[in-house]
Parts: sequence; structure tokens; C-alpha cells
Amino acid sequence: MSKMKIIRRILSLLVLLFVTASCSTIAQQRTVTTKSAKAFNSEWTLVFGDEFNDTTLNKEVWLTYFPYTHDGSDQCAFCRTHGDENQVFLDRNIVIRDGILNIVAKHEKAEWMGEHRNFTSGMIHARKAYGHGRYEVRSKLPAGEGFWPGIWTFGQISAEVDLMEAGMQNPERFHTSVHNWLIKKMKHKRINIGVDLSEDFHVYAMEWDENSIRFFFDDIQVWELCRYATRRGNNPKKCNVRRASYIQQPVFPPDDEKLFLIIGMGIGNETTPFTSTPKETTLFPNQLQVDYIRIYEKKKSN
Repeated sequence: MSKMKIIRRILSLLVLLFVTASCSTIAQQRTVTTKSAKAFNSEWTLVFGDEFNDTTLNKEVWLTYFPYTHDGSDQCAFCRTHGDENQVFLDRNIVIRDGILNIVAKHEKAEWMGEHRNFTSGMIHARKAYGHGRYEVRSKLPAGEGFWPGIWTFGQISAEVDLMEAGMQNPERFHTSVHNWLIKKMKHKRINIGVDLSEDFHVYAMEWDENSIRFFFDDIQVWELCRYATRRGNNPKKCNVRRASYIQQPVFPPDDEKLFLIIGMGIGNETTPFTSTPKETTLFPNQLQVDYIRIYEKKKSN
């Protein structure tokens, strides 16, 4: 056998192996729907709300740290630093005044469990998790480079869904994302909104059902992630599907997932995403403001 024929046979074998592996991968990701999947209508029942009409935060509803210890306490460095960020989250930086929750950022040094930071800030973490429904927050973002406000949810199984994250050096845009933190994959959409988000209150919302996750800004839909993808793994234009075989988005939350709502204001450094260290022109103190938080579930038919 000539040298050229040997090379051709080897190349043919490699192509066959590649095609076989690709088909196997796709087959493993395919799923069969048992019924047609359609987004449900927007008739909602309010199941949780906080209008912040009291003078202090309701600690029976909210935590002011990440409760990711074995006993749910704040006795871990991450609990009040959120890892390699530039702040310590302190209770005193949560201030309610005139029906508004103020999450205040200050330029002051702080230490938590051996971790030293140049700034302090605040965050709230819901004690109760919810499933499919509409999550809605009316909020006004802080102005200035170095601020990293976020409204997001974190699940008990594998999901993180971000209603809004922003680097305030670009005050006219924000980001939405859907993560699967078990497999470390995500789908992401950057929203260029065309208005300064620090100048007024706006409503950030997410609707999640069995078939899609829809993101809204002031009740205008800005992105939709479908549970079922195209054959190439892309997000289809419409999420409604017929009973058939599809590829499921690996980041889409499982149906029995429950999500905790979290709102906070991170402060950047040179390694954080979205923003960097505050500049000399960044004004302190400053605040992320929240007018209300509401969670709805699908209205049950009679």
C-alpha cells in the first residue's frame, strides 16, 4: 500500500470517529417532550411582596449575608465578602427611609474573618425560595465607576438567574444571565437600554415557566431563553414547540428548582467582572435603592 493511500485511510478514520462522537454527544443532549410546550399567560397571583414601609429590614424575611455555611450562619469569609471583591457587607449599610430600601456603599476600610477590604456595602438574601413565576424589582442604580449592583436568584439544585447586573461605568446598559453552576455553563445577554439607569427607578423582572425564561425592563421584554434549543444548540426565535425530539439547553433550570432572591451592591477591583476599582471621581457614600420586591405565581384556573 502506498504512503498516500495510508494517509487517506487514516484521515477517513479520523473523520468517521469525529462524526460518531458528535452524533453521540447530540443524542445524549436530546429530550422528548410529552406534550406541546407553550408559555403560560400572564395572569398572576402575588405570593410575596416587600414594600419597605417599616423603618427597619424584616429579618424574618431577609438575611444580610450569604448563608452558605453548614449551619446557615455568616461565619465564613465568603459570607460577607462574596469572594474576591472589594467590600465587606455590613448590616448597618442597609437603611430603610420613606418606603425605600437603601443599600449603601461607603469608602471605609473593613475586615471580616481575616479578609481586609477598602469599602463597605450591603446586600439582602431571601430566607424563602420560590419556583416558577414572575420575579419583579423596582430599583434605582448608583452612579459611578466601581459600583456593581445586582438583582439575581440562586437555586438549591443548579441554577442562577440574573435579572440585572451592571457595571456603572456604563450606566445605560445591564446584563441578564442564566447559569448552571454545577456544569459551569451560562447563557448571557447584554442589554443596551439607552437611558441612564442611575437617574430614575425602573422595573427589572423575570418570568420563568416550564418552557422559557423571559426578561423585562419596564414591562418590555428584552430577552427570552428557551428550554429547547435548535438542532445546532442555538436559542430559537420562539419557545413554543410541538411534541417532538429536541436538544435541551443545559443551563435551563430543572422544573423542581427553587430560587432565592438576592439584591446587593458589589464594589469592583482590578479582577472583578463588569467593573473595576472606583475612581477618584466616584462619589461616596452612594446607594442602590429598591422601591419594592414582588414575586408572583401563575394564577390557577378554576
